[in-house]
Amino acid sequence: MIIDGKSVAITLIIVLAGFIYGLKFIRKFALQIAQENHDAVTAMDQEEEQQRLKKERDADRAADVAFAQVEPILKLDVPKLNVPVASPPSTGNSIPSQKKESLVVPVDGNDDGVV
Repeated sequence: MIIDGKSVAITLIIVLAGFIYGLKFIRKFALQIAQENHDAVTAMDQEEEQQRLKKERDADRAADVAFAQVEPILKLDVPKLNVPVASPPSTGNSIPSQKKESLVVPVDGNDDGVV
């Protein structure tokens, strides 16, 4: 076997061509696997979304049925109780106001209306 510059160059070209072809093949194979994986994940997500929507519809129906049973009770007139609201007790930490101010609102153009 003769080793000269020509045979080394031809060998490098053949190895480089094989390397490039191998990388292209691996890239196509990886892309195909990624696309199939994406399709499978998308299908699973759609199935989960359909199940979630079905559960949501079932829950809405159950809530409607429960509300329909309770609605007649809610329509009864319940007398309102007038309960006075007590002011909170003074703790003594607040600064007492020196003067009470009243808001003056003009009524029909007059400036003498005090609210």
